[in-house]
Amino acid sequence: MTATTLLTPNPVYKPFNYPWCYEAWLTQQRLHWLPEEVPMADDVKDWKNKITDAERNLLTQIFRFFTQADVEVNNCYMKHYSQIFEPTEVKMMLVAFSNIETVHIAAYSHLLDTIGMPEIEYSAFLKYKEMKDKYDYMQDFNMNSKEDIVRTMAVFGAFTEGLQLF
Repeated sequence: MTATTLLTPNPVYKPFNYPWCYEAWLTQQRLHWLPEEVPMADDVKDWKNKITDAERNLLTQIFRFFTQADVEVNNCYMKHYSQIFEPTEVKMMLVAFSNIETVHIAAYSHLLDTIGMPEIEYSAFLKYKEMKDKYDYMQDFNMNSKEDIVRTMAVFGAFTEGLQLF
């Protein structure tokens, strides 16, 4: 029997070589939700009447890159991970994770639309050097070598999807 790796295609659905990936896919499917399911009336009231101008400005600055950050995380799943990781159960997991990123993107957008932020805010981050530099930096990753794979996974997994949000 030939040893399988994450980079080796599996021509059949089962047996799984990575059953934990299937379990992650299944868990993600069970957690599915849509942005319109979240009531936002209190958030709109708070945005309009409760928070200070300084707080509103701070949140606006955060929101400027928040939606785009998840666009970049989703791009990583689609452009990088799904192109090299081969077993079906791994691809299923990656697609599920990618899908939930699209839900996050739509949810952040739903929040911005609901509080009345103009669509120009989606690209406003490009006018700020630090945000533009971060965006440009994230465009330079690839999966051309094992070192590139490790670097891409570290940056997107730990620093883009992890630390950036917390």
